[in-house]
Amino acid sequence: MAASHLLRHTDPGPLTIKHFLDSFQRIWLDSRPARTGRKPDARLPRRLGLAISGGADSMALAYLCKQWEKTSPADTDVTVTAFVVDHQAREESTREANMVAGWLDKMGLQTQILELSWPESKVSAFETHARRLRFQALGQACRAHRIETLLMGHHQDDNVETTLWRLCTGAKGAGLAGIPPVTRIPECHGLFGVAESGSSVPLKSPRDTRVRITHANEIQCLPPETPGREEEEPEYRISTGGISICRPLLAFPKTNLLATCHENNIPYVSDPTNFDPTLTPRNAIRGLLSGKKLPRALQPPSILSLIQKSNALLQSATDDSNDLLQHCSLLALAPSTGTVIVNFPQPGHNDPQPTTNINPDPQIQSLTLRRITELISPFPDNHFPLRSFEPFISRVFPSSTSTETQPRPQNQPQNQTSLPLNPTQKQQQQQQQQQQPFTLGGIMFQPLHWNQSTTTTKNNTWLLSRQPYMRNRHPILPIPIAISTLTPPTPTCPQNDTWHLWDNRYWFRITATPKPSPFLQHTHSSFPSISPEHNSEYASPSPISLVIRPLQKSDLRVIRTAERAASDLRNGKSALMERLGRDAPGLVRFTVPVLVMPGGVLGSGVDVPLALPTMDLWLPGAELAPWEIRWEWRYKMIDQEVLERMGWLGSS
Repeated sequence: MAASHLLRHTDPGPLTIKHFLDSFQRIWLDSRPARTGRKPDARLPRRLGLAISGGADSMALAYLCKQWEKTSPADTDVTVTAFVVDHQAREESTREANMVAGWLDKMGLQTQILELSWPESKVSAFETHARRLRFQALGQACRAHRIETLLMGHHQDDNVETTLWRLCTGAKGAGLAGIPPVTRIPECHGLFGVAESGSSVPLKSPRDTRVRITHANEIQCLPPETPGREEEEPEYRISTGGISICRPLLAFPKTNLLATCHENNIPYVSDPTNFDPTLTPRNAIRGLLSGKKLPRALQPPSILSLIQKSNALLQSATDDSNDLLQHCSLLALAPSTGTVIVNFPQPGHNDPQPTTNINPDPQIQSLTLRRITELISPFPDNHFPLRSFEPFISRVFPSSTSTETQPRPQNQPQNQTSLPLNPTQKQQQQQQQQQQPFTLGGIMFQPLHWNQSTTTTKNNTWLLSRQPYMRNRHPILPIPIAISTLTPPTPTCPQNDTWHLWDNRYWFRITATPKPSPFLQHTHSSFPSISPEHNSEYASPSPISLVIRPLQKSDLRVIRTAERAASDLRNGKSALMERLGRDAPGLVRFTVPVLVMPGGVLGSGVDVPLALPTMDLWLPGAELAPWEIRWEWRYKMIDQEVLERMGWLGSS
């Protein structure tokens, strides 16, 4: 964590380039770039964006960055672009934005004014809406300029004020760790190339574990040595990239930034409302701090010490979690179906890694379990509090002390306490719990059993998949596609360059071109009631809209009808159903995305499933579509350190 230098700078004078670069370098090295998937890089980023408000802090940042740009060697290629946001919320905002942009131009910085677009209707929660629009404008501007790092001018005083306010509201843990020096850009969820996306890395399975369902509807895990796999293991693309926010001035109090502006004749805006203690809680805290009216325990040195200790505790928890992850084994990871198979530490005396070596701290086990679920969860990281995981840790970490509330027998009086269980009863109770599926953190846990013929001590193996969707809560993503040419798109020149996020797990890009009319005239449809001769209207198709949604039982009925019509069965079995049974067993298949032509054709009202894009499967009836359809997909960004610690990736 980049808190080790918060107490170091005490000189109230102006900052030099060396001060700035030393702080920037420490922060950049200490703060892993928020799981962006990039390898740790000792070099500072060379293409920088600056968020400039016109205050002394951001103007000092602009000056220091410009000096770095001017004095850096030619081969380092440092380029800095300043962004000034015109909120368009007051009559004066445009004039003020132009004034600040003029100052930056005189400084020699490339500058762009970003005008916010507000909805016509009146907006409630103005500050919240303005924050969202501001970050989205900054993120999209960085993407347009191919900038991956946006610098902001937050300083030590901001850090102290923020932590004091959080302390007043009852925050603890991560809430007292201060403003993060490096983090992902907020408020930009779903913007490709801005939020946790834009580039990708290949991920290929180093193992060969598969699951299947027996005729008795029992999920079994096939061991790596099972023969019969002829197809090549697929390679998946995992999203990386996006915009990182970095705050290189957190080590310095505002007095340093004011001195920097005064020493170098840098103009800045001073907002008098920031010092009215009656306007906002932050202003009140600022007034108490400036007047030194707080007890020593709440003064800046004490708060900075609290921030340091909180960061140290968080880092220690992460280190302990990493150690626990090494006791877990990731046997399979299938982004195509959003599933993982995890072998958790073994219960009992057969454990090759004794449970006495496992950290018994429920918080560490909860943190570890949350990090594992986040590999495939449809929710953002840290969405669920650690306390929601604690009741379930005994299910997968059998040696842990369970905090799960056990149901009271019906014939037991409410005021009567259950007798303590002996070790054998505890083990039986734990085994009964372990055999039961459960849902946690947006993930369904299902116990797996190895084949009887397999010699293995693994008996704590689980299949994790996205939890089933609630009724009428299916994520439905319409994808409009404009068809403007008969020329097929190419990977280097796609006709539709828009990526869409579905279910917070998959990025899709879909392209389509019209099929030649002769092809339609000689194609036999798999649907008996619909034939190509009725589709002459599609010879010159207009813009279309496809839909991505979860596979449903009704889709399987349509597919079976098409298979029977096309006689696409082998020994009475559907190849598609065999594939689903192998790769997406049970309820898992109904969390897999399907590409659909909504409403069918000729007003039939029946959705036509075209493909399972993440499984690279065309479905019977896809030939009915009057377009040549292509797709690309990428899995969401995941914490690759978890994969590495669980033995899925080699150590970097």
